[in-house]
Amino acid sequence: MPDSPNLSSALGETVVSGRQFLARVESLATTLSAELAGHEEAARRWAGERQAINAEAEKLRAQVESLNATLADVRKTVHRVEQERDQVTADRDQARQAVGAAERELGGTRDRLAAAEQEATRRQAEFAAVTTDLARQSEQLGIVAKDRDALQADQIQWGLDREQLLAEQARVKERLAAVDRDLVGQRAEYQALVERHAELTEQSNKLATDWVTRRTALAAEIHAQNQEMEQVRKLLQESQERERRVVALPQAAVSASGAPSAEQSHLINSRLNALLGFSSVLLDERAHPLTIEERREYLKYVHESAMKLTSAVRALTGSHAPADAAPVVDRDRRPDILVADHDAGSRQRIEPFLKRAGYEVIYVDNGPRALEKASHLQPLAILIDGQLPPSGAPALIRELRKDPRTREIPLVLLVAPDAPAVTIADCEVLVKPIDRQQLVQLMVRFDLMADGKLAKKMPANLLVIDDDAQAVSLLKAILKPYNVRVSSVDNARAGIEQALRNKPDLVVLDLVMPGVDGYEVIAALRRDKDMSRVPILVHTAKTLTPEDRQRLEGKVESIVEKAEFQPERFLELLLKRGERRKRAA
Repeated sequence: MPDSPNLSSALGETVVSGRQFLARVESLATTLSAELAGHEEAARRWAGERQAINAEAEKLRAQVESLNATLADVRKTVHRVEQERDQVTADRDQARQAVGAAERELGGTRDRLAAAEQEATRRQAEFAAVTTDLARQSEQLGIVAKDRDALQADQIQWGLDREQLLAEQARVKERLAAVDRDLVGQRAEYQALVERHAELTEQSNKLATDWVTRRTALAAEIHAQNQEMEQVRKLLQESQERERRVVALPQAAVSASGAPSAEQSHLINSRLNALLGFSSVLLDERAHPLTIEERREYLKYVHESAMKLTSAVRALTGSHAPADAAPVVDRDRRPDILVADHDAGSRQRIEPFLKRAGYEVIYVDNGPRALEKASHLQPLAILIDGQLPPSGAPALIRELRKDPRTREIPLVLLVAPDAPAVTIADCEVLVKPIDRQQLVQLMVRFDLMADGKLAKKMPANLLVIDDDAQAVSLLKAILKPYNVRVSSVDNARAGIEQALRNKPDLVVLDLVMPGVDGYEVIAALRRDKDMSRVPILVHTAKTLTPEDRQRLEGKVESIVEKAEFQPERFLELLLKRGERRKRAA
C-alpha cells in the first residue's frame, strides 16, 4: 500500500481532474444553451416577419377582391352599354326599315335620328373610356398577380428556412441529450471518485494511526536507548574516576612494587589515552555526532582499554588511592538561532526540532527586525526566507555583510522548491520543506565553527603515522566534524613515502614504532624541500626526557603526550600550529 504523501497526491490529482471535467461539461452546456436561445430568438423573429407578410398578403388579397368587384361593375356597365348599343342598332335598323314609311315624317324624324346618333356617339365615347379604364385595371391586376407570386415564392423560401431551423433545433436537442447522458455518466464517475476519496481518506487515517503508533513505539525505544546511554555515561564517568585514581597511586605503593618497565608505562599511557579520548567523544555527542556502528566500535575500544589497563595496574599494585575526578567540559550552552521568515508553517516545522536539539530559536517576520536582532543577539546562524518582506533575502544579506557586527555570522537561505536557482557567496541554501535532520547537522557544523571560525584554520589533509589503531581512530573521531581528510599508515617507512607523495598539510607522528622510529621520519621529511615547511605534531605515549625534547626542538611544531591527551587541547594545537599555509608555486 502506498505511503500517505503519495496517497494524498493521487487523491488530489483525481479530485482536480474531476473538477476540471465538470467545469468543461458545464461550459459545454452553457454554450449549447446560448446557441439554443439564439435559435429560439431567430425563430420568434422569423415568426413575427411571417405574420407581417401574412398580414400584407391579406391586405393585397383584399385589394385584389376590391379590384375584382370593380372589374365586375365595369363588366356589368360594358354589358349594359353593349345591350344599349344593340338596342341602338336595332332601333337604327328599325328606323331604316321605317325610313320609307317615315319619309313622310322625315323632317321631324331626322331631327330625332340626329339626336339619337349624337346619343350613340356619346355612348361610344363612354364605351371607349370604359375600355381604357378596363385596360388600366387589367395592368394593375397583372402587377398585383406578380406581387402575389413573389409573396408566394418568399413564403415557400421561409417554409424551407423554417424546416432547416427545425432540423437544426432537432440536432441541437440531440447534442444536448448526448451531453446530458455524458453528464449523467460523469456524475456517476464523480460519485465513484467521491467514494474512492472516502476510501483513500479512511486508508490515510489508518496509515496515520499506524504511524502515530509506530512513532510512539519509536519514542519509547529512543527513551529506553537514552536511559541506556545515560547508564553507559555514568559507567564511563566512574571508569574515568577509577583511572584518575589509578594514575595518582601513592608513591610508596609504587616504590614497594618497583618502578614499571618501559613496556608497562607505554601500555598504561596508551590505554589511558584511549579511555580518555573515546569517553570524551562519547560524552560530547553534539560536537561529535556518531553512527550506531561508530558508537559500538568506540565502546568496544573503551572496554578493551579498561580491561588491559586494569590488568596492567593490578600487576603493578593491587590497591587504589583516592583522587579527584577529571574536570567535565561545560556543554550546557544553548546558542541562539535567528530565523527571518513570515511563513507560520515553516516555523511549526523547524522550531520544535531545533529546540529539542539544544538551540534557542528567535523568529522575526521582516528584514529590518532581522537586522536589529542580529546586531543585538549575535546568533550562531541566521536562517532567511527567500521572499522575506519587504525587499527579499538578497537585500537583507547585503545589509548583514556591510555591518561589521554581523559580517561573520553564518547565513542559510530558505527557498521554495519552484524558485529560480540562487547563488550567494558564503551562504548555505536549503529547499523547503526543510529537511530537519539536514538543518540540525548544519547547525552543529556552525556550532563547531563558532569559535574563531575553526573550520577555516583546520588542515585540509592530515597524515597520521602511528601503529596504534585505537589512537588513529580517536584522532579521526575528533576531526570528523571539521571535514578534515585524514589518512593513516601504521609504520614509519610507509609514512615517509606517503608524505613525500601526497604532501599533506599536517603530519601527526608517533615516535615509538617498530623498525624505523619517529626521529628518522622527521629527519627524512625535513630533508624534502616541500615537506620541510609542513608542521609536524608529535603524538606519543613515550615519556620524553629533556634530551628527547632537545633533539626535537626546532623540527616539530608541538608535542602531545598520549598520557596527557585531551581532545580540546589537541584541537587548540591544530588551530595554532597546524593551520593551512600557502605553499610556494
